[in-house]
Amino acid sequence: MKTTEFKLLAKLFLFSLLLYLIHKLVFRLFFPTGIENLFIYSIELLYLFFCIASTLIIGILILVNKKNIDHVGFTFLFLTVAKMGIAFFFMQSILKVKAIHQPTEKINFFVIFILFLAIETVIAVRILNNKQ
Repeated sequence: MKTTEFKLLAKLFLFSLLLYLIHKLVFRLFFPTGIENLFIYSIELLYLFFCIASTLIIGILILVNKKNIDHVGFTFLFLTVAKMGIAFFFMQSILKVKAIHQPTEKINFFVIFILFLAIETVIAVRILNNKQ
């Protein structure tokens, strides 16, 4: 793996860590203490899952880019849809629970999902724009 590719994945990890810290700070400042303990999936677990999924997607896109740049877009779409399917599977357990904190947990889940989707999209566009 080239240093530029490693730097790309390192930036993904660092940006994910920064987003996580901001997210935790928002919860500490604006939400009742302990509300996140009532969630089905903790914020840490969601960030871990989406960070690993994004790292895998970007890693696969880098490999596909080396072999044939024409397939990067289709690969990105396929992997993103697969990740959405897995996320939908996780979301089902949140939707089934009727609790007072459920709207907060749903919003939390979708915010994290959309953040990582945006990060993946930006990186995929960078990969596509770096035609060699």
